[in-house]
Amino acid sequence: MSQCSTISHGYLSGRNLASRQLSPSNRSISLPTKTALLIDFDNVFISLWDLDRDAALRFASDPSDWLQVLANTHLNGEPRRWLVARCYLNPAGFVYAAADRKERVYFSRFRPGLVRAGFEVIDCPAVTRQGKNAADIRIVLDVLDLLAHHTRFDEFVIASGDADFTPLLQRIRAEDRRIAIMSPSYLASAYTALADRIVDFDALVSILNGEAEETTPDAFDSGSKQIAPVGQEQDEETRFADFIRRRYDEASGPLSLAALAVEAARICPSAKRSNWFGRKTFSAAVVGLKLQHLRTSNHHLWDDERHQPPVAASDVQVANVPETVALFMRALDFPRIEQKDWPILFRSLSSYATDNTFNFTEATRWTRDEMAERHGAKVARGSVAYVVRGCQFGGARLDAEIAPSADQIGNAFYNALLDRAASLGIQVSPESEVSIADWLGLEPLNEGS
Repeated sequence: MSQCSTISHGYLSGRNLASRQLSPSNRSISLPTKTALLIDFDNVFISLWDLDRDAALRFASDPSDWLQVLANTHLNGEPRRWLVARCYLNPAGFVYAAADRKERVYFSRFRPGLVRAGFEVIDCPAVTRQGKNAADIRIVLDVLDLLAHHTRFDEFVIASGDADFTPLLQRIRAEDRRIAIMSPSYLASAYTALADRIVDFDALVSILNGEAEETTPDAFDSGSKQIAPVGQEQDEETRFADFIRRRYDEASGPLSLAALAVEAARICPSAKRSNWFGRKTFSAAVVGLKLQHLRTSNHHLWDDERHQPPVAASDVQVANVPETVALFMRALDFPRIEQKDWPILFRSLSSYATDNTFNFTEATRWTRDEMAERHGAKVARGSVAYVVRGCQFGGARLDAEIAPSADQIGNAFYNALLDRAASLGIQVSPESEVSIADWLGLEPLNEGS
């Protein structure tokens, strides 16, 4: 491990690698990324609690371990130092420990662990009768101050799923700083489009488990056709592979093959001149990298575990889609699943909850495989994850003592979907609500659900 890597978490130890004098032999070693980490605790913890309570407690109780993992992985390949690490927390905030609402978990109990991990904990008590605090405004003001700080921060990691931060991200990008978003919840596309990296639920759980990102081999497989075994061409091939893997790992959604090919040709000029290293097409060169969970179409590539297929490239060709459903697909990333498969999905989720101890990651994989093997319904795991989030947020919890029925899961997802549309300012008429309910195979309007 390089000297940089071993102290990349130097925020906690007080070391400052940037102050060292580099000898001629180590001038090529890159300095750690100067990073500011700002966590909207209530936003992240409540979202995690709704999805996976064990993960939420690991996140809040002992952050020093996952902070170290995050410093060195899941963002980019460079080590980083948390020059600023702030956590904005409502000390009177709480979640209910159980459905009967007799026991509360107060956020103030997590303060000692956050302080021990080196966080500056900033109290943000409620300022309205509805419990709204001012954490988002405090984060905005602090980021603006940090942008003007004499230490030029290379990167801002914003831990929040609140799309109200979109203008802030636009400002950070205009200052030419790197942006990462860390959130387990639904994220608006306008919000994620501004980020260089998304740490979503799956990545966050991996971090909480102390797992580094999975890596792939550094070059094409041994059976690939090589232009030259050594020399500049081989260097370009490695550079091409590294570039594609980085863009693929950082992507928050499907990538355009045409746009990516233009980028690759600019970064690695010899790639196109060599007819994509003898593979004839850019798509074939990418496939040859054997990226995990890679799916491609004529126009896009995506990670089948993390991304929903693009509309034009979906393996499920959704025909005769109602106008409201099409709108939700565009505005809410509503899963592109055939109408006949929605009841199967709800039944499969109910079966999982009945027969298994809930784990978010396993639930999505089990349900995807169950639908494919028993019903011939091919649905991406990212689409299943979208529905699981919806039913959890909507009140049909898969970790409840009594497993919810398929109808309860469907109704909870439907109601969460309408709530999310309303939060984004999408006007949904009663007729459109009926159209959505019908598409999901539910009773219209689901009164009393």
